[in-house]
Amino acid sequence: MPTSVAVEQDLRTFTLSCGMPLLVERAENVRSVAICWLVPVGNASDPEGEAGDGQSVLLSELVLRGAGDLSSRQLSDALDRLGVQRSVTCGPAHIQLSATLLGDRLLEALPLLASIIRAPALPAEHLDPVRSLAIQAIEGLQEDPQQRVMLQLRERHLPPPFNRSGLGNREALEAVTIETLRTAWTSRCLPRGSILGIAGDVQADAIRATCEQLLQGWNGASTDAVELRPPLGGTTHETSESSQTHIGIAFKAPPERDPDATLFRLATRILGGDTSSRLFMEVREKRGLCYSVSAGYSGGRDRGMLALYAGSTPERAQETVDCISEVVANFERGVTEPEFARAVVGYKSRLVMSGESTGARAAAAAGDWYRLGRVRSLAELAAEVDAVTLDRLNAYIAKAFGSAWRTSRTTATIGPKPLTW
Repeated sequence: MPTSVAVEQDLRTFTLSCGMPLLVERAENVRSVAICWLVPVGNASDPEGEAGDGQSVLLSELVLRGAGDLSSRQLSDALDRLGVQRSVTCGPAHIQLSATLLGDRLLEALPLLASIIRAPALPAEHLDPVRSLAIQAIEGLQEDPQQRVMLQLRERHLPPPFNRSGLGNREALEAVTIETLRTAWTSRCLPRGSILGIAGDVQADAIRATCEQLLQGWNGASTDAVELRPPLGGTTHETSESSQTHIGIAFKAPPERDPDATLFRLATRILGGDTSSRLFMEVREKRGLCYSVSAGYSGGRDRGMLALYAGSTPERAQETVDCISEVVANFERGVTEPEFARAVVGYKSRLVMSGESTGARAAAAAGDWYRLGRVRSLAELAAEVDAVTLDRLNAYIAKAFGSAWRTSRTTATIGPKPLTW
């Protein structure tokens, strides 16, 4: 294939005295550095339902509002003086602290970032404003049926607690106290279960020494969330008198650690991953049945999911579903050489671009460590794709995308009337 990946990487991995993995990738010809710090305070570990689903959402908003002996304003000013661009996001397994800055400021910034993790202020006076933001996000779903249908799809397709929306339970949000949140952070934000990925203009040994000093005395191990019940699966419909019908379809997919994950990713790209995909060309371009259609694969540590979305009019929604089903059914017959070539070039192009982003590399290193227990280089990822042939991919598609796989789908729709599957 004409696209090559030729990014030199210098990756070093450490296990700090506190038990946390430290992953440091030195990138040539950059002046920036990016940090991805995962801590095991994700929403799947929140108490269920009204008992506490949403604690992690509130914590992800609160942790930047003061840390150590610094108030919210003082912490913000200190980070700004160092040019630290930062954000905190919440996922099923982790809260992620992300930061980018100039490489020569990293050692000055690390004490501030470590204080956010180890000693966030979690000020009581900020709880109500943060609570209000979280409740507004839930209420805002009524104005976003596309997001709502995909959350409903996730809720049915994945097992609890990994099927949560990430927005929290309203009753839990309204009832939680700052003392409960402080206890949740100190009991769940522990080093064994956390992962720190750093990439860019860095010196690994200096970072390691600094982290050892900053994290001295931090100890403990987190407990992974476990499946509480089997997924619901099946079909759900929300009646909405609207001029649009929103369609979500989910299928089983391999986790990232599965040896066939690369094959599944390439197949998904051909099926619905871009504007040259089967679904886009057949359902939207040729037949004009919908204004949007796509498919995406997410591979987690223990499970994966292929999710399709289509937005259509109520008059054409059933025909849209029928056409999607036809395209998916025909897919097991295999793909063509041009489709295969485009998928490989597109995949490797994304690798090249991710190699040029320190933020992408830091996040990839931390994510790989969580899902696989090791970090893959760009060269390794490219080699995995290069090892795939058209015949091998078609043989996999014939086995993995058959009728049994298709009939196990989960579906969710929002529109004036339910559809026939």
